Amino acid sequence: MGPLRSFRMCVSLLAVAGGALFARPAAPPLLVRDGRAEAVIVVGRAAGTFQRRVAGELQRFIKAVSGAELPIAECGKLPAGQPLLIVGGPKTNPLVAAAERQGLVRFAGLKPDGFVLKRVALQGRPALIIGGNDEAGTMYAAYDLLERLGVVFQLTGDIIPQVKPDLPLPELDVRKEPVFKDRGMHCWHGIRWYMGLADFRRLIDQLAKMKMNVLQFYWGMGGPWIQFRYGGKAMATTATRESGFVAWPGASGTARAVTVGRDCFPESGYLGPPEFAGVKTPERAFRTAREFLREVIRYAHTRKVKVWLNLGEIPFVPPNLAPPHSRRGRSFYCGVSLSPGDPAVLDIWEAALLSMIETYPEADRYWVVGGSELLGASRPVHAFPADDPQVQTLIRDYEHLRPLIPPKSGAAKTRRLADLDLADIAVADKLVRRVKAHHPDAPLGMALIFRGGQLRALDAVLPKDVALMNMVNFTGETAMSYFSGIRGRELVVWPRVTDDGCELNMQLNAMMYDHDETIAGAVRYGLTGVLGQLNKERGAEPSAQYIAEGAWNPEIHCRSFYEQYLGRLYGPKALGPLMNAFSLLEENEKALGWRGRHGLFSTWSASCRMAAALRRVDYRRKDLHIDRTELEQAIRRTETEEQFWRGRAAQCARALALLRQARPKVWPGSRAELNYVIYKTDNFITIFKLLGAINEARVAFDRALLAMESNVARAEADRHLEHCRAATERANCLAHLAAEQMIPYARRWPTERHILWIFNKIIPSHEAARRYVADVIAFRKKQGS
Repeated sequence: MGPLRSFRMCVSLLAVAGGALFARPAAPPLLVRDGRAEAVIVVGRAAGTFQRRVAGELQRFIKAVSGAELPIAECGKLPAGQPLLIVGGPKTNPLVAAAERQGLVRFAGLKPDGFVLKRVALQGRPALIIGGNDEAGTMYAAYDLLERLGVVFQLTGDIIPQVKPDLPLPELDVRKEPVFKDRGMHCWHGIRWYMGLADFRRLIDQLAKMKMNVLQFYWGMGGPWIQFRYGGKAMATTATRESGFVAWPGASGTARAVTVGRDCFPESGYLGPPEFAGVKTPERAFRTAREFLREVIRYAHTRKVKVWLNLGEIPFVPPNLAPPHSRRGRSFYCGVSLSPGDPAVLDIWEAALLSMIETYPEADRYWVVGGSELLGASRPVHAFPADDPQVQTLIRDYEHLRPLIPPKSGAAKTRRLADLDLADIAVADKLVRRVKAHHPDAPLGMALIFRGGQLRALDAVLPKDVALMNMVNFTGETAMSYFSGIRGRELVVWPRVTDDGCELNMQLNAMMYDHDETIAGAVRYGLTGVLGQLNKERGAEPSAQYIAEGAWNPEIHCRSFYEQYLGRLYGPKALGPLMNAFSLLEENEKALGWRGRHGLFSTWSASCRMAAALRRVDYRRKDLHIDRTELEQAIRRTETEEQFWRGRAAQCARALALLRQARPKVWPGSRAELNYVIYKTDNFITIFKLLGAINEARVAFDRALLAMESNVARAEADRHLEHCRAATERANCLAHLAAEQMIPYARRWPTERHILWIFNKIIPSHEAARRYVADVIAFRKKQGS
């Protein structure tokens, strides 16, 4: 070879090499470029309705994020050259099967509901496989991908934090399986009785998007959802006509007495579900309820959500079915209690549970609440003592289970609570045996409310196909270790997402879940399910999200959860102040008291701390008959409480400042959500100030009484009364302000409207307190003139 030819070859080789070295790297494949579709969503030719719906969800949300509508094609009709989003598993999509044969992806061994997101090169082009071995897994894969593309799925809706006109095809290699087989939320319709079918469909849709697969529908004995007979009589519903027969009496009402925000409610004042608006008789209520609940179950199944039915609480029975000779205990939302050992309890509950199974054969599990919660940690809510003769007769054959019940101490030991535990267990065992004699294959469950100490004894006596569940909330018999040692049975933990005393606030529970080891303990003791108690939706989004994510991620904890949740919802620029704000709000929840939130506000009755209540005395008497020692102690307690509420207001004010600091930094699509958090925090501050003013008024009035009783300090008494009048005026203004703050959100959200309705019930008490103080002052002025 001559020198010239060699030189030319070297130049050519260098040119080739240079081209390889200095050429621009290939552009990453895009799903959407500049708002135009670049990719295709692919389904198998034989794909059924469900998988085509999943493809439609991908199409819908990608358009919401980017503005581009990706076409959907069958795998035999693909346009050339475009990136692919391949939907389905190897059994339903031939392209996925081909990829698995080539070793590009592996579906073998994937648990039920598990899924794969895998970027591969297929037929010379980039493709993302989105699928599972079952339809639910494929759906979860699609929603998981959409979250990675920027969609935020929450309990109450979907948020698109920012629009992305350029959307890359992500480089993913994800194989994800659920930690728990059953993952869901509990809904007590007797509390959330405003919910209609549209509300349930929305909730079910969101559960599916959050990769949850259970909705538990709960009601108390006497609700219209089942009909049965006992002693020749039909069960009479205890629900009220004004609610369409769906609310129990303590929770029912209309909006006719609302004074602040009346235009947020229907002119008729009716607050129940639209489906029950025309229901005027119990007979019609039973028919409507059956149709309603069957539709809830049917729709849930279309979204791969199971429906568990749950009836509470043993030993309560419908009042009209309680035998005349039976001793009655406490009246409650679920009827009237009889002794657990009364034979009528088993007969009535057998009839009720059989009716549940036979009325709703399509339901996925049938639960009853056996171990009711305790009052004061030692007194069962049914109010029957351990030495009740019927109780002692009942437990005689169950003494061998006593070693399985944890030792009691204090008042629980004195009241022989272990005997009452055995009574609960005996009724559960007898009831299950009776029902299984009729329906041996019916999936049953026994639920406990803060009574985990019964779990091991129940495990020893009940058939293994009966599931067990315990509600947990910081105190009581709620330790996850109560599940220890139970094997071969479905076990469910029932944490509170919202409880009975917290409906005003957002109730952030991540710290409490960490403390209680809700997820970590459930994994440690081999639980199969987690079910959040959900008494409202709006404001519960973060806590529900923690449960939903923990059901797939056993390593979850408070800080990592908020970093991820707040980061993808609001964006990285706002993360610093938001982390600090939510930390303060979590600490505030802890200070309020994780169990019951200081009884702050109940979603099911008018009782709450915001009502104004001054000490009632006959102020016209010269001798007021006051116990000075008791009154001085009451003043000290009230002063302490006043300072507590002012401290809560100050802490929330610090959080509010951080939330407002973050507002200009959040992504545009998330500002409305942050505005809601700001509103709830601001409203909570108003409530805390109201509570402070109420307690200030009480202290001033009680000090006035002490001065009045001494008969030597008239000027001092008058000064305290004027102080009380000023505080009651301020409390009244704050009560109205708090209600007015709720109005904009009550117009949109059923939860907020329900809270506004309940809150209106306290306003008359403030008017009454003002009149009372004014009457006392006027009387004293008249006496002194």
